[in-house]
Amino acid sequence: MNKRAAILISVLCVVVVTVVLACSIFAIGEVRVVTTSDISFDGEYSSGIVSVSGVKEGGSIFSVDEEAVRSNVEAAYPEVKVITVERSFPGTVSINCTLRNAFICIPCNGGYALLDRELKVISVTSELPESGYITVSGYTLQTAAGAFAEIPWLSSVIAGGEANLLMNEKLSYFIKSMAYYSDGNYVDILTNTGAHLLMYAEGDMDAVFGGLYMRYLVMMKDDFTNCESGFFFTEIDENGAIQVKYSPTLPDNFA
Repeated sequence: MNKRAAILISVLCVVVVTVVLACSIFAIGEVRVVTTSDISFDGEYSSGIVSVSGVKEGGSIFSVDEEAVRSNVEAAYPEVKVITVERSFPGTVSINCTLRNAFICIPCNGGYALLDRELKVISVTSELPESGYITVSGYTLQTAAGAFAEIPWLSSVIAGGEANLLMNEKLSYFIKSMAYYSDGNYVDILTNTGAHLLMYAEGDMDAVFGGLYMRYLVMMKDDFTNCESGFFFTEIDENGAIQVKYSPTLPDNFA
């Protein structure tokens, strides 16, 4: 055997050994589901998530596709949100999850779709929930659980609420219902105290929501009775500036 052949054989041996070691050391030995501290899944539920994730024990840890795992799990379990998928060497894959919080109710396919802050349809029910949800009228979905609804004005209202620390249930405590009027392209937001926030479904709705909400809070502090009825809305003055107004009756431009 000449020197060149010996070197070639040695290199091949090193490659083979390296591949074998890599396959054994970095083979997936455990796939686990990790939840946030406020929730917990039982063994059967966690096993179901692992089963649909597409991650198989024995496969390479480097072959795990985080987006594919997220898509697989969230399609099978609409109520679950996959936060991250982590690889821990030598061979552990952790699917970090939390539960989505549905607090919006919209008519859908003869029933009602329950959506979270990202407008994901968590479930579709035949009966209107008694409480705990913001009910939306003037808009009907044609979709199924697991899909995302595309409603820009509703996303903007949620963003405006979150910018003012009204997250999830807090927003549903403040808002009782929303009615969308396509003819005038505006949204009538009914608060739980009985006042209305009127917003055109265009432009920077999240900022407009913030302005209406701040004026509402000021009037609540000064005289709570002004928040038991009436309408808060925006109006452009003679200088082109946006002003937040209050009227005890429905303004003419929204009638």
